[in-house]
Amino acid sequence: MPRKTLFYLAFGILTAFLAGIVTARLKILPYPLSKGPPKKSTSGTARVNYFSRPPKTDHSNYYLDKQSFFRQHGQTYDVVMIGDSITDGAEWEALFPSINIANRGIFGDTTTGLLARLNSITSTQAHKAFIMIGINDFSRGATVPEVYENYKNIVMHLKQKEMLIYIQSTILGGARKADVNPKILALNEELKTFAIATEGVTYIDLNKGLAPNGSLDPQFSRDEVHLNGEGYAVWRDLIQPQILNNG
Repeated sequence: MPRKTLFYLAFGILTAFLAGIVTARLKILPYPLSKGPPKKSTSGTARVNYFSRPPKTDHSNYYLDKQSFFRQHGQTYDVVMIGDSITDGAEWEALFPSINIANRGIFGDTTTGLLARLNSITSTQAHKAFIMIGINDFSRGATVPEVYENYKNIVMHLKQKEMLIYIQSTILGGARKADVNPKILALNEELKTFAIATEGVTYIDLNKGLAPNGSLDPQFSRDEVHLNGEGYAVWRDLIQPQILNNG
């Protein structure tokens, strides 16, 4: 074999040998490290990515966390307050210190959301249930018949648990909520008629104290929806007879 050919053959063997050593020591792979080796699928279905974002739901994390808390840490009460952020924002046990009272308001909730969490309300085994909800439904485009139908379903479900139901008028928004206030007024008329016709259901008009002129009085709110301390004091006084009586 010619000397030149032997040289090239020896050079090739040496190069291959050194490349093998480098690959083993430095773990250089024949594919990009960022991608890793190609994965073979064991079935015809796509591989599940367990680290992807969870699917979106109609409820906020706050709603889901509250619902979870009620489910895990519930106890029995005499009275349950039900609603959205306006109910959620009150310290009801401070307003009625002599009453064993549960707060089942959740920020941002609607009548649809309330229907989905009725078990966390009936589990309180309360004798009396006070409901006030609706403004978020209308802010999201719901119609009066839709909200009224949800309301009726809520009430009838609670009545099956032998609760006394107190429908509190949906509180009107401030002057800048002119777009939803007509719907709130229409809903309240429906609810009042429904309460009169339904045994075990009482209607309480909160707006006569909080919104006597057709919109939420600015002295009771800083954002024309949520109540301050003075607003909750008015609310307390309006429902105190029904909270405290033994009926």
